[in-house]
Parts: sequence; C-alpha cells; structure tokens
Amino acid sequence: MRCSEIIDKPIFNNEEKESFSTVYDVILSENTNRIIGFTWKKKILKKQFGIILLDDLLLIGRDGLYVKNNKLSKEFDYNNRFIFGLSYIHDILNKIVVNTDNEVIGIVRDIILDLNKGLYTSFEFSEGYIDDLINGRKLIAAGLGYKIDSEALLLYDNSAIQPQGKGLLNMNK
Repeated sequence: MRCSEIIDKPIFNNEEKESFSTVYDVILSENTNRIIGFTWKKKILKKQFGIILLDDLLLIGRDGLYVKNNKLSKEFDYNNRFIFGLSYIHDILNKIVVNTDNEVIGIVRDIILDLNKGLYTSFEFSEGYIDDLINGRKLIAAGLGYKIDSEALLLYDNSAIQPQGKGLLNMNK
C-alpha cells in the first residue's frame, strides 16, 4: 500500500464504529524503516493534531483505520516532530532525489508500505510525468544507501535504484 492511499482515510473508533477524523499524515522512523503512526487533525479552530501509533490500531482496511480505543491517541506537535521521526507530507513527499554525481534524478512521489510488518519498504520517485508514462516510476529500497536531509534524498549508491516495471515501454513486452 502507498502512503497516498492512506491519507484522508477515515479513522474509526472500534467501540462505536464511528469515524472521528481522517488520516492527515504518516509518521516514519528516521533511524529505521518502521512506521510509527498516523496523525489526524482535531476539529477545533487551532491546528492541533493527534497521533495514533501503529501498535494501537486494530485493523487497517480499504475503508479506513480502526483504533482499538480512541483514548489511545496522543497529542502531536509538528514543531517537535523530531522526537517522533519523519513526516510523509512535510519531510519526504516531493523531495528531490540526488544521485552520487550530485545530479537531480527525480522527485519522491510516494512511499510503499508493508502494513503487515509495520515497515516502509521503498521510496517511489519520478523523473517527470512523461517519463512516468513511458518508463514508469523507479524505487529506492528503504534502509541503507541514502540520506534524507532538509533539501533532498541523497543517494550514496546508484545501484539502490530499481525500475518498477510499469510504463508504456513495458506493456509491449
């Protein structure tokens, strides 16, 4: 599943089976490739957020996320998010990808998640819309071989890039 598929999904309280909010963001560990949790906006005038840790979820389905108990949600402050890890929306989405020769080779468009294991497995990046159609997007395996800073995702090893196998050129094979 992709991060973009989880954003805006409803969050249900398992006890009342009612949606109390929608997923705003996915928070990822900076040091490992673990999924930490999912943030949601509180319905008040100020922008305040809560976080539901992955361990506090009962089920992640096509129709939404089911929380064991809505009291498990914790306060979340984006100004202090370094305590939690990386934000999909603020730290990773649309970040440029730079290869070992210091050339811009694309932009991060999504992250592939393995929800059963609680891990993010790869970054999906694009060289542009036309290249997406012709060749398809490419993947960078999560783990070693890159560094994420405030400006870019910097590759240490160009062999970390894997073609995804989608695109018009691959349809003829």
